[in-house]
Amino acid sequence: MDRKEAQTLASDPELGVSDQSWVLSSLEHDQLVRAKKHLIPRRHLKGPELIVLWALRIYLLFMMAVVVYQVWTAAH
Repeated sequence: MDRKEAQTLASDPELGVSDQSWVLSSLEHDQLVRAKKHLIPRRHLKGPELIVLWALRIYLLFMMAVVVYQVWTAAH
């Protein structure tokens, strides 16, 4: 079985779990790494998700400032 066939079989969603595990167990280490590695595209976030992420970023910056201030006041 060549690499392309193994990768195709390993990534085929119609195969059962036992068939897929058999194919994956027959691959060499470098073939297994290549078969498991797949890129996940970036997700395009919508309005509410962006608002939550920006709120978390602002909160993180605020809390970092609070910690720096507390350390500064404790040192003096």
